[in-house]
Amino acid sequence: MQAYQLAFNTLKYQDLLEYMITDSCFHTSQNISGDLLPLAMVMLCDFQERKFILHSSSTKDEQEPNQDVKGLFNSLERCKIKLAASLARFRVKQSLRSVSSFLLDQVRTKQHQAKSLPLFVWVNTLMYSIEEVCESLQSAGLCEVKSMTELKELSFCKDHLCSDTLVFSKQLHVWLQTSSLTSARIINIQERSLCVAVNVLRPLLFDAGDVLMAGSFSAVTVTHVAVAAAARSGRVLVCSADHAPALTEEIKELLTQMNLKNVRILPESFFELNEWESTVQHLKVILVLPQCSSSALNDPVPIMHSEHGDWELLTDLSHGLVSKFKINTLIGQQALLLGHSLTFPKVQTVVYCTRSEYPEENAQLVKRVLEKTRSHPKLLPFRVNGPIFPDNSQSEDTAESKYFSLQPSQYTNGCFIARLSRQADPTKVETVQDVLARAAAKGLLGGILPEQSKPSKKGKGKKSQQADGHNEPGAEGSGDAEDEEDLADEEDEEKNNKSNKVGKKKKGGKGHKGKSNSKSLSKGSKKKVKKKKVNQGKRKPRRIPRLTLSLMSSAKASARLSLITPLVKKLKDNKALITTSSETSSGSSTPARTQPLSAGPAPRTETSQKQLGKITVDDKQVQSKVFPTVQGQIERGKSEGQANKAVKPLDSVAPLESLLSSSSISIKSETSISAQES
Repeated sequence: MQAYQLAFNTLKYQDLLEYMITDSCFHTSQNISGDLLPLAMVMLCDFQERKFILHSSSTKDEQEPNQDVKGLFNSLERCKIKLAASLARFRVKQSLRSVSSFLLDQVRTKQHQAKSLPLFVWVNTLMYSIEEVCESLQSAGLCEVKSMTELKELSFCKDHLCSDTLVFSKQLHVWLQTSSLTSARIINIQERSLCVAVNVLRPLLFDAGDVLMAGSFSAVTVTHVAVAAAARSGRVLVCSADHAPALTEEIKELLTQMNLKNVRILPESFFELNEWESTVQHLKVILVLPQCSSSALNDPVPIMHSEHGDWELLTDLSHGLVSKFKINTLIGQQALLLGHSLTFPKVQTVVYCTRSEYPEENAQLVKRVLEKTRSHPKLLPFRVNGPIFPDNSQSEDTAESKYFSLQPSQYTNGCFIARLSRQADPTKVETVQDVLARAAAKGLLGGILPEQSKPSKKGKGKKSQQADGHNEPGAEGSGDAEDEEDLADEEDEEKNNKSNKVGKKKKGGKGHKGKSNSKSLSKGSKKKVKKKKVNQGKRKPRRIPRLTLSLMSSAKASARLSLITPLVKKLKDNKALITTSSETSSGSSTPARTQPLSAGPAPRTETSQKQLGKITVDDKQVQSKVFPTVQGQIERGKSEGQANKAVKPLDSVAPLESLLSSSSISIKSETSISAQES
């Protein structure tokens, strides 16, 4: 890592170093070849940072330097005065108060903050609690302070964002690396953005649920997630095909050292996984850590080295600005990772973390990916939900912010975290019908809702409505068609009921005769319906409906019952003659239907069809043809001394019904005979 750090610093001062070599004639006087000039610039940068003082040589464990390195070192020693003079002249010309003033303001600010950046260490809570570790540190001579602003050389504090993280001053870096706590993997040094990401992930874990890590990360990050998942009996999934074999071996060794057995290394690549894989059936959370521009880091070298970042970004970061081409390349990779993470139907939460300051890699990318993602209609879509920290921590983001972000400062590096979870649209007001429909689609109601009634057979009625509505829009044609259909249904029901009653009550010739008559009537009614269906365009005269008790007993009879109503009143009042017309009840509504009479409809003649509603009914003729048996029953009742009780008022429906039902067979037979005679 030290070599990369020297290379990064050299890139920052590249123009200054080139001026010093050219102005002092170092490469010409020392015969430096062109291929050694980059190495000479790196060594000159280190020489300048040490104020042109030689390294203190140590005999213990000192490696013999390379021949080229040894030769360049001797050349720099011989020309150090000329090089220092060139640097002084450059500062005078540029009016620089210090060498760091040569850098851009943004680069210089981050370099200054990196020098005072504290160290962050997470505790393996499976072995010891954070309180026990704090007691151990205090016994070692360190003192605990309340915040990072109070940190000194021999002090530490707790991180208010991360419940398992401690913060140390930078001066304790060497001590921490050689501490027994570090060697026993009780504490582990890690960059703060990753500690925050794991603590965002912690309250989102499910019991016995899996967590998948996608992107670029280190073995220490894997163990940190594994410790958090182990507290909920969870498992961590890592796709080894996306990483170098050396990293896979490092992960296995560290897991063995920390005695963690809840990590499964998959041989597939992340993009090769799909929802049908058996390995992801318990997958609930995905942590996406893509390679990013690292523009929010004060010093990107340590993070790139530990988390396996892209070293090609150092050239752009040394000038404080990443090229547009590189940003677009990174955005494409990040969009693929995040988009594929949202395709797993059983995943409930996706945590997306970058160490970038560019909105193109952060909020804009998340919004664009969510707009392109198409969720299953039975699943809730993914939406942005602010990070949720444990109850004992205090978040720096506001309640209105959708994302969590840290700005780089002298106390922390910057980062961006987005939490995507399945949830309903808060701006959409759902109706009760929408909730019930979604629950029924998922099968959650279990037959609680009643089944929808089957649509009645209204094919004939609809056709008659269309025909009548086309010819007479404002007339009563549509109502007539519906009434005729209802009456036809009544006839069918009546025939079935009467046939059953006849079979139960009487056995013999009369019963069979009644059945044959009902069959002939049903066939005749079917033929009439078919004939009407053929000639839909022409309006047919209305027929006399089926006589029923409900129609007879209604206060206001329909216009089509005008011929039958006088007959009923005749039975009631025993008057001589009653005349009526269709105008008397034109505005009346259709009465409710009850159990129909057993008699069939009156025969239809041409004269009655043409003069419907205008004819005068002869009481004696109707009595002899339509209801001969009823009249006979009344006469027999009078002869037996029951003349006053034979016919009761129409309001009492039960006696009339019993009277008519007692002679249903004879009425049926006589009606059919009279119909044949007519």
